[in-house]
Amino acid sequence: AATGRTNLHFLHIRKAGGTTIKTVLADQQTLPHHVLHLHPHRVRMADIPDRHKVMFMVRDPVTRFVSGFNSRLRQGAPAHHVPWTHAEAAAFARFREAEALALALDPAHPEHAAALQAMASISHIRASYWDWFGDESQLAGREDQIFFIGRIESFAEDFAALKTALGLPEGLTLPEDAKVTNRSGGGDSSRLSEEAVRLIRNWYRRDYDFLDYCSAWRARHGGPVNLDR
Repeated sequence: AATGRTNLHFLHIRKAGGTTIKTVLADQQTLPHHVLHLHPHRVRMADIPDRHKVMFMVRDPVTRFVSGFNSRLRQGAPAHHVPWTHAEAAAFARFREAEALALALDPAHPEHAAALQAMASISHIRASYWDWFGDESQLAGREDQIFFIGRIESFAEDFAALKTALGLPEGLTLPEDAKVTNRSGGGDSSRLSEEAVRLIRNWYRRDYDFLDYCSAWRARHGGPVNLDR
């Protein structure tokens, strides 16, 4: 940036804690060493200028599937109201629970064709991590731009590390209010059967490749933040 600050872009992956991060950082976009850009879902890595830095959040695809299914079932409530598309309405007429849709991902299931249509129709669960990053070679080519990879599973610790790295105010904390953060407890996967979990993991196996990359990146940098200047 012309000010001597680094441009840092938050990529908002669907159902991975992005609303929470953007809520917390909304009033913190001009910092001592960084200018933050908090983007909507549609902005991808390819949209970010080469010399700029990026950060994002991830989560296990199983809980992301459940959270995404339930969020669209509620049409975005409590934080938003985004009516169903015609295709989503048809999907939710057929599948009222995440478990039912997951089980129908089995090719032998009588509802398999409807399940494939639902997976392609419901916005949050249609999305893959790779939608934001292209493929392995594109990601590798821009790896030095990644500043922060947070995980919902270690949200508090990762946010604390980000706060330190950015010089954010000590008193800044993650909100608990479900309406602000668009959480409703809908990400709970403990009620899924083992078979449903197996089928979801198989469906999102490419997303697990992406998570493996994120885990390796975090291991190389000793945590969620790349502090190499």
